[in-house]
Amino acid sequence: MRYLLLVFSVLLGLFTAASADPIPNEMVHVPAGVFVMGDGVAYCGEDEHEVTLTRDFNLGQHEVTNQEYLEAVQWAYDHGYVSEIQFDGAGSFYLQESPSDRAQNAYPGGYDPSEHPVKKVNWYGSVRYCDWLSLQAGLPRAYAHSGDWSCNGGDPYGAQGYRLPTDAEWEYAAQWDDERIYPWGTENPDCSRANYKPSDYCVGWTSPVGSYPDTPQALGLSDMAGNMFEWCNDWRLCYLGTSPVTDPTGPGSGIHRVLHGGSWYWDDHFLRCARRSYEHPSSSATAGFRVARTVPSQAVEQDNMDSAQIFLQPNTPNPFASQTQISYSLPSSSPAVVNVYDATGRMIRTLRNTSYGAGEHSVTWDGQNVAGEAVPAGIYLYELRWNGQSESKRMLLVR
Repeated sequence: MRYLLLVFSVLLGLFTAASADPIPNEMVHVPAGVFVMGDGVAYCGEDEHEVTLTRDFNLGQHEVTNQEYLEAVQWAYDHGYVSEIQFDGAGSFYLQESPSDRAQNAYPGGYDPSEHPVKKVNWYGSVRYCDWLSLQAGLPRAYAHSGDWSCNGGDPYGAQGYRLPTDAEWEYAAQWDDERIYPWGTENPDCSRANYKPSDYCVGWTSPVGSYPDTPQALGLSDMAGNMFEWCNDWRLCYLGTSPVTDPTGPGSGIHRVLHGGSWYWDDHFLRCARRSYEHPSSSATAGFRVARTVPSQAVEQDNMDSAQIFLQPNTPNPFASQTQISYSLPSSSPAVVNVYDATGRMIRTLRNTSYGAGEHSVTWDGQNVAGEAVPAGIYLYELRWNGQSESKRMLLVR
């Protein structure tokens, strides 16, 4: 068993060299809207109040993985953004086996840590990752790296770069769009719905991202409950009051930062959408995170003006062992291309490259490359290109 221990207050271990510049993890579009924050029951969610979010935002489809974080750290080191790490060897990073008894018991035959969420990363390490993604994309970094580390001067919704979701954004996405109790709905928790600790552990360690994909299904997000607590941007304030608010940013200062979602290590009380946990930003606890980014206003306006939008659906099944179906819709007749790439961005195979009429279409991938050879298990990306637009998603092949 291997896993990546990331606590930025101490010296990082060595990781494997990334084969290419990191690719930001898949993002899901979340439209602006109004919801009731809090459920009247959950810890620090007793206060119910109307929240209006005026900006569309994109949210990571899954928690950031060890592989994604590894590649970002390598990129930051190679480009001079990490200066305090010293190496005895070549200055490359790698994922190492974990000596944890829990990991050994959960996966006696071993597992691939690249597909598991990054574990034990503190709040500062999370926002550094966001800023590295921004720098790679040519965007201004969202966070100040001194003082209170504010996001865009205290206005996270106006940030151009990548960032952590606000407390309100996280809950809004988790309960989309029916104010459900849990990300999967109203049914009581069990080990088929989340990786947590009932009377005994469901797994006893983290699960690969995407193991619980229907949370919530309407948005296509995965693992919003259990697996790893997820850092949010806000300082923690337990009682938020009952007055309506617009684009809340939380208190201007504090001691702890907000965590959401629960963990493989904790019980079902933490799985509720409205449960607002907390930890000191320097503590790693059992925390991971997912990335957010405000949709630029021009893009929102263009989307509203242009109704000719492609739509790429989550592949089914996912994960898959032999074959999976990729479905998509086209607004009009025009050549469409469906490609499959590995996690480094290397082309594996073109599944479709021809003209199709408007409407629903699908194609099946059998886990083989262009030469007809079975590819190794792992995370792959599939991309739809049509009329100058493109959309991509991730899928997990298991053998």
